[in-house]
Amino acid sequence: MKISLLGKGSFGSVLASYLSSRGHDVQIDEVDKSEIIFVCVPSYAVVSALLKEKITNQKIIICSKGFASGEKLLSEALEEKFKNEIFFLYGPTLAEELEKGELSAMVLAGGDGKKELKKQIESETLRIELSDDIIGAQVGATLKNAVTIFVGIVKGAGYGENTQAYIFTKGIQEIQKIGIALGAEPNTFFGLTCLGDLTLHSRNRYLGVQLGKGRNLDDILSEMHYIPEGINALRNAKIMAKRLGVNIPFISLLYSIIFENYSMQDAIKEIRKF
Repeated sequence: MKISLLGKGSFGSVLASYLSSRGHDVQIDEVDKSEIIFVCVPSYAVVSALLKEKITNQKIIICSKGFASGEKLLSEALEEKFKNEIFFLYGPTLAEELEKGELSAMVLAGGDGKKELKKQIESETLRIELSDDIIGAQVGATLKNAVTIFVGIVKGAGYGENTQAYIFTKGIQEIQKIGIALGAEPNTFFGLTCLGDLTLHSRNRYLGVQLGKGRNLDDILSEMHYIPEGINALRNAKIMAKRLGVNIPFISLLYSIIFENYSMQDAIKEIRKF
């Protein structure tokens, strides 16, 4: 099968290699005559990246974790521009481990066509679960990036696993509240796209640890050479929660730590009042 892949980042490159190993003809940043388009660009660039291409009737699989804007899910933004079948592929898959062939699992969320797509993607080393809950998959995969920064901050500030577990759990509960308000299924947030992905020691977790050690956000980002999705997810979570009328004290506290110079010590005192 001829497959297109947009995005040359670490995950996109590894995914291209993986799909090639499955026997597919993979072309990078070119959609001509392909049957499936995998999108691995940063979330804010998903719509613009697809609009630059001559999209016909290909199935589109979004791997980017994030919102199109503070007001819209990627699914909403894409449905306004394209009539294609759109799916979302998310899960706890670090690129380097996927490349090594270590057993991994992801969720493919979307309509009826996902069953056939699963056959084209799945292998002995990458298991694919199916879901109809495209809203929950997006919300969980996106907002877990913000929560994992908070878990990292707590660790970097010297607090133990008990405190980290508390932040971890409350973070999932607040993600779930936002998701349910948008129409998601409650159980989705306890699966691979949210809870499973939140367990990874990702680049968002690294950012949090460095912040917890007292380092400056701009200095950390300059070393990383990109802005982790969790930063934008945090901004969007605040906007979305306000619009939905959802109370998210833990995520709001994280926002204050990162963007309003609120100290970790004062944050812990605040948490004890919740």
